[in-house]
Amino acid sequence: MRFAGEQRSTYEKSLADISALLEGFLSQQNIPPEDVAGDTLPAKIRHQLLRLQTMLRSSKEKAEQDKREIRSLISEIAHQLRMPLANMEVYLGFLREEAMELGEREQYLDAAETSGRQLSFLIESFIKMARLETNIIQLKKQSRDLKQTVLSAVLQTEKAAREKSIEIRLDAGAVYTPHDKNWLGEAIGNFLDNSIKYSEPGSQIEISLTQNDMFARISLRDFGIGIEPEEEHEIFRRFYRGKRVTDQKGFGLGLYLAREIIARHGGFLKVSRENPGLCCSIFLAYIKNEVL
Repeated sequence: MRFAGEQRSTYEKSLADISALLEGFLSQQNIPPEDVAGDTLPAKIRHQLLRLQTMLRSSKEKAEQDKREIRSLISEIAHQLRMPLANMEVYLGFLREEAMELGEREQYLDAAETSGRQLSFLIESFIKMARLETNIIQLKKQSRDLKQTVLSAVLQTEKAAREKSIEIRLDAGAVYTPHDKNWLGEAIGNFLDNSIKYSEPGSQIEISLTQNDMFARISLRDFGIGIEPEEEHEIFRRFYRGKRVTDQKGFGLGLYLAREIIARHGGFLKVSRENPGLCCSIFLAYIKNEVL
């Protein structure tokens, strides 16, 4: 009977320890890690509660970080939209004036249309950004010739290049790899837009397409203003503008979207500073000897 009494006393003590432990957990008291050693039932429960407490704390920190990022994003979007909206309001105010020459009216109309196009571009970019970040977009990857996708992107930027007398040179053979031609084409087009924007008139852009046993590589080399040291990763941040950018227009979204698109293809990017200019390389998984 004495042995049974000792067992009962030990059992009741364990229950009391567990009860106190749960009460402390519910009161959000920290569980000291040194108290989880041992093979007793309270020690095991302590260990499990410590793991749960760590997980909950991590989830809370992640939620707080997400809230800060959302607030920052809303602030950045509002900042980006403010200028074209303000410009449109000013130009439309001028257009309401009756005593205005025809040339002036056309000038203000052109300026208002430019601000409208900027707003459309921003809104479209924000929608793409949101769809990419929330994984709403489903890529339709098929094994296709990368050269054709690159050519399509070059044709889309040909007008901007021609206006600056920039020659785009393509050195590429047929390379087949799984990709979504529309989304990957947009990423390549964003790189080309960037190169054209920050290159001097009369310069050139060199595009090459190579492969090895593991990767297909698309390299875009320009001879523009380039970037500062340590900016190789910064240029892919949302809304980031390079330190050497002066009067060139832009919103800092093109390379960010390009990086997200490449990442969802399972690829990666590499940027190297040149003298002058910049070389951006896109690496994608390569399927050897596959032809549709």
